[in-house]
Amino acid sequence: MAEDDFRKHNPRFEGEAAEANRILVDDLRQFAESRRLTNAQVALAWLLAKNPHVVPVPGARRVAHLEQNVAATNVRLTPADVAELDALFASERVAGARYPEAGMVGIE
Repeated sequence: MAEDDFRKHNPRFEGEAAEANRILVDDLRQFAESRRLTNAQVALAWLLAKNPHVVPVPGARRVAHLEQNVAATNVRLTPADVAELDALFASERVAGARYPEAGMVGIE
């Protein structure tokens, strides 16, 4: 990661937590590749499948990424796909706090 990348100070990207979470990302990559999708497309499609009132706001630094994000709106995950992703990213499987302690101020 670049020196100014905010994730460098995120507990999920540090030490043992980073190593544990890298396994989850590898599993996501396999899931995505088996469906000819990108990780981002799967993540967006998963959010959209979970609740029709969710409006994800993904970032994109390149036009190609923006186009991939838009294409995710046409991805239809099956209930089995959603269950697989839910199990893969169950909170007990994700290592590290979501934010550093200072970042948790004001979050309920």
